[in-house]
Amino acid sequence: MKLFRTYSLSSYMISTILFVHLLLAPVLYTVILSVYNKSSSELFITHANDIAGILTEDLSGMHYSQQRQALINILDSAVLSGNIVFIDIYDNHHNSIKPNDALAVSGRHFIEDSSINQNNDGIYFLTVPLSLTGGDKLSFKLRLGFDETPLNEQIQSIKQHTIIIILLYVLAMVSFFTLITYYIHKPLKSLRQKSNTIAEGNFDSALKVASSISDIKFLSQDLEKMRITLINMANKMQTQATHDELTGLPNRYLYTDRMHQAVSLSQRSQQSFALLLLDLDRFKEINDTLGHGVGDKVLQILAHRLHKGMRESDTIARIGGDEFSIILINVDHAIAVTIAQKMIKLIEPIINVDGHTLNATASIGIAIYPDHGLTPELLLQHADVAMYNAKNNNLGASIYHADMDSDNYEKLMLVNDFRQSIGKNHFKSLFQPKLDLVTGKACGCELLLRWRHPQLGLIDPDRFIPLAEQENLIGELTCWSANQCLELFRDVVNAQPDFHLSINVSPVNLLDPKLLISLLDIIKNCDYPPQNLIIEITENVIMKNPVRSAEILNMFSQEGIKISIDDFGTGYSSLAYLQKFPITELKIDKTFITELTQDSANYPIVKASIAMAHDLGIRVVAEGIETISVHNLLSNLNCDMVQGYFYGLPMSFEELQNWLDDNREIKRFID
Repeated sequence: MKLFRTYSLSSYMISTILFVHLLLAPVLYTVILSVYNKSSSELFITHANDIAGILTEDLSGMHYSQQRQALINILDSAVLSGNIVFIDIYDNHHNSIKPNDALAVSGRHFIEDSSINQNNDGIYFLTVPLSLTGGDKLSFKLRLGFDETPLNEQIQSIKQHTIIIILLYVLAMVSFFTLITYYIHKPLKSLRQKSNTIAEGNFDSALKVASSISDIKFLSQDLEKMRITLINMANKMQTQATHDELTGLPNRYLYTDRMHQAVSLSQRSQQSFALLLLDLDRFKEINDTLGHGVGDKVLQILAHRLHKGMRESDTIARIGGDEFSIILINVDHAIAVTIAQKMIKLIEPIINVDGHTLNATASIGIAIYPDHGLTPELLLQHADVAMYNAKNNNLGASIYHADMDSDNYEKLMLVNDFRQSIGKNHFKSLFQPKLDLVTGKACGCELLLRWRHPQLGLIDPDRFIPLAEQENLIGELTCWSANQCLELFRDVVNAQPDFHLSINVSPVNLLDPKLLISLLDIIKNCDYPPQNLIIEITENVIMKNPVRSAEILNMFSQEGIKISIDDFGTGYSSLAYLQKFPITELKIDKTFITELTQDSANYPIVKASIAMAHDLGIRVVAEGIETISVHNLLSNLNCDMVQGYFYGLPMSFEELQNWLDDNREIKRFID
């Protein structure tokens, strides 16, 4: 059972009016009758007193006995007036003179009244003193009785008329307020109907209604403003639900819908369409180096460039962090490749963001409907395979073919195995010693990782390092290897303070601000001296973003960790430029060293590099020494340190310890 019910405004108003008037009607009725009774009674009594006064004046001075008949005649005249139903002259000896009209006095028991209807006998009795002559010891009174019936009938009539008037008044008020309520309720009902229409999702109907009532008019205007606000909010929410907030491009939700539309349209028209999957190269470096604020602005600029290069019939969407997808309607393989190359060229121009000058490149994978798939899911999967093929082989754009699946499957398996291998210690740490040509003693070693795959055996770094970088696992691998090796070499460096361990740091890993924090934690936990740790980076890494690289390398240097430039000579930097960085060591690439002679073209380069490095206070390491002749030549050029197969192949830590015990001086190799 419902305890509460809702009613309309008119019902409330009419019910309230009826209730109020039902309460007021008896009060109003009582007040009217009370006032009328009082006024009519006072008038009646005044009239009776006036008549009594007139009669008293007429009778005064007459002789009681001699003029008895005259007295009776006056009394008869009073009775004949019709208002008096009782009259006599009464003395103190209980004698009375009465009129001749016996009806006027018969059966009347005189009881003097002070108000109307006091004794419920229908007669108003009053007594007035009368001055008559003829009796020395007698006193006379004139007693009168006035008929109350006309007054009572008039009062009864007034009661009936009052009831009728009050009922008419209540009816009139109810009718009046019913009309007023209807006048108010009609526009409100219209507003309610229109509001229900909007509640059902139809925002086209305006909420304005015509009314001369200002409150309803203002309410209508406010509701109309609310409707417009709801429309704007709905449009905004629709845009947010289907578009990327950062770039304004369609998001994955709208992109999926467009993909299904493209498949349906192509099925009906028997036409093909192309799906392009574009991924920015090394975009993570921008975020890690310059921050996500700069990265977001780069994405906005590139999204604008790509969108400008699209046809109206095509769709470009941002479906991931730095991943875009393009749907090209009614194109074949050749046109798809041409457009993909155009997209790459649109991305290549220099980007200026917050004082930074940046270059961006992209890799694009292409899948064609229906040749490479009949569903959106399969097309996207094959475009993804083609995109990774383009990225791994520096192709820019690559169109899918079935042979890619096997390579992609193998890489996918390696990625899964890679994650597990870190936790299961399937990576093997090998070390290649470095010797000091000045002291003639071993001065350090370089850490070289090998992957001992359970099924595939040893996998070289050239194969798994790019995979680790691509899957953002290189940082985890670097920290794992550092944690393993620093603890092993703690006793070695404590016994030989000038001995150092060199660890290669990936370009992707170097620009990650978390790397230094992680290494410092490992150094602290292993109680390893930071000055005995060298990180090796290639010159191309720091030249891509010199400002950010200098900041990061200075932080490493401030913590005591030394910096080494690996593979020097293969890039485009100069020693004069490298002096801006806190570099302590320079490693000349083995391509300049392996077959070095005084007559070779590389000899002047090596000689000049060693001399210039020394002038800048940088020690030089030559790697790739395989013969005694190259060793002697480098010694004559005053090279500081050497490393290569001539002194020892990469070896385990136990093998390195034995090697150090047996071969602590270079003379053992040249004797």
